[in-house]
Amino acid sequence: MSDMGMKTGLRGLLLALLMGLLMMGCGRKEAPQLVVEGAAPRIVDLKYEVNGGSLKLDFKLAGIPQGVGYQIDRTEMDPYCRCPGFFRRYFEQPAFADRVGETLTKLINLKTNKKEFVFRMRAVDAEGNLGEWSELIHARGVDLSE
Repeated sequence: MSDMGMKTGLRGLLLALLMGLLMMGCGRKEAPQLVVEGAAPRIVDLKYEVNGGSLKLDFKLAGIPQGVGYQIDRTEMDPYCRCPGFFRRYFEQPAFADRVGETLTKLINLKTNKKEFVFRMRAVDAEGNLGEWSELIHARGVDLSE
């Protein structure tokens, strides 16, 4: 193999590596989300309270008349850094037209008072548009036997 052929091969390899690095990028990766201006579904009037071993969420859904649902993600608070871990889907309610504008209540069993849980929720409409995440909701069960 000639010197010229080797240099061309090396350049091609370096270019391929550089393109691979650029494509990987940095930061958090999520699936692409379609955003339609003015039609973002949302959660309105979110109120929550911990009562014993349960978290009670009261809220309304706003969005298109075809229907709005919601997603709830949960994680545990890391006891060392006092920061939330990685969120995982906890509950998903599909979009229903009769839920738009209605006050909804969701009860979540916290199961233990030994861990602090962190929840977040967002609305999703029948067309697949996603709303903004709510504020983080911190909850720890209460031991009622004491």
